[in-house]
Amino acid sequence: MIEFFNRKNGIFWIAFICGFYPLVFYVSNNFYMVNSPGHWGYFILFFIGLSLLGFLAMEAFFGIFKNVRKYREHGLFIMVIMVTATLMSYAMKLRLMKKILGVILIVSVLLSIKLHDRYRKLAVLIFIMSILPFLNIFLKVYEQNKEMPFTELAADIKDVQFEETPSVYMIQPDGYVNQTMMEGPLYNYKTDFYEWLKGKDFKLYDHFRSNYPASIPSNASMFSMQHHYYGDVVFSDLEMPCGREVISGQNTVNYVFQNNGYRTYFLAQDEYFQQNLKDGSFDHYNIDKDEIPYFTVGDKRKKELQEDLKPVLADKPGRSKFVFIEKLLPHHIHFVPKENQIEEERLEYLEKIEEVNDWLKETIEMIEKNDPEAVIMILADHGGWVGMTSYPDMFTTTDEQNLRSIFSSIAAIKWNGHLKTGFDSELRSTVNLFRVLFSSLANDGSYLKNMEDNSSYNLHRENWYRKTVYQSLDDAGNKTHVPLKK
Repeated sequence: MIEFFNRKNGIFWIAFICGFYPLVFYVSNNFYMVNSPGHWGYFILFFIGLSLLGFLAMEAFFGIFKNVRKYREHGLFIMVIMVTATLMSYAMKLRLMKKILGVILIVSVLLSIKLHDRYRKLAVLIFIMSILPFLNIFLKVYEQNKEMPFTELAADIKDVQFEETPSVYMIQPDGYVNQTMMEGPLYNYKTDFYEWLKGKDFKLYDHFRSNYPASIPSNASMFSMQHHYYGDVVFSDLEMPCGREVISGQNTVNYVFQNNGYRTYFLAQDEYFQQNLKDGSFDHYNIDKDEIPYFTVGDKRKKELQEDLKPVLADKPGRSKFVFIEKLLPHHIHFVPKENQIEEERLEYLEKIEEVNDWLKETIEMIEKNDPEAVIMILADHGGWVGMTSYPDMFTTTDEQNLRSIFSSIAAIKWNGHLKTGFDSELRSTVNLFRVLFSSLANDGSYLKNMEDNSSYNLHRENWYRKTVYQSLDDAGNKTHVPLKK
């Protein structure tokens, strides 16, 4: 292979490899967030294009200044290292790590004094390093495109017809736990918000929980109205195939509402659910695809949700609406190592609880003023994770209180007279939320015969590279630790 780089166009291939490795590294680690054709084209131009430009500039330099051409191999050695390191810095952190790159530059200059003729071997090493992430991309492309039942509309209920068509507003305060968890030993906090909701005729479902521990898997199961068990994949993870496509694209919930004449709205505080730039099926999004940058961790476009809600409330008066509102508070803790980490992060979480309580009260009153007959749902996507210290901790814990901290979530619904007696007796988890709602609006209890299992599923860390899906809480909410057999 080294001889291959000695050919006339060998420098082109060296430049290609120096850009190819950061490209496949970035895409393989973020595949489900960046898998649109637009992403692929942009990243190829960015990583490989910049690498090619860098090497072309160097070749032009030595072509113009022939008196220093004897140092060309030194330059190539340094370029192979620096181009790869610079692009890898961006692939890893989405920024240039200037101090580290400065050290690498000094080291590469010193190494080039003795090893300058080894630049081809460096390129071969980088090519070998790119094989594993490239194979990982190949695997994820296959998994993204294979058939998975949860991506299909739930056959038994997709054609349900409502007898009552109130507008439905679903507010999702990220990571907000239920009252029992909030007042328990881990969170140890009392807030008046739960009583405020009761005073507003909300029905609180204490001991309610999510079926999955994070936003993507939890919302994917809620909107599909089906379990997915993190998808049919080799390496299960919180990022999963088709998760964003189901949440912000076509799903059973959106389809049923539209099929019953509703106009549907997707209001998100940032672009996290839409960052893979796939086409959506909701009638309205407060974040347009054109606003979303190709490089993002999902938090570049922060929206003022109440401002975005105002035109929605005024839109199409007299027509039934389904409005999903995602609020990024209180959010889960962030595993920042510090002294007394658990207590410090608990206090930070509780500060955000009071902040989001004010926002929730204002938003609920906005909706009630403009749409007094609406069904309003307050439902978190998962718990606040208080008590955990890291992702490995979260993926290995079997402690019951820790598990409930991961999955417990607030669930409060103002039914406004639309709940049919007994229809919500088995409402204990997010995956069955809309089945209960649709059954009530259709006045047809037969749909409740096909409710999903209420179990909660966590990822259990088997080793450094593999996590296995485990049932952590069973249908009745009892602690278990049973591996899922897919």
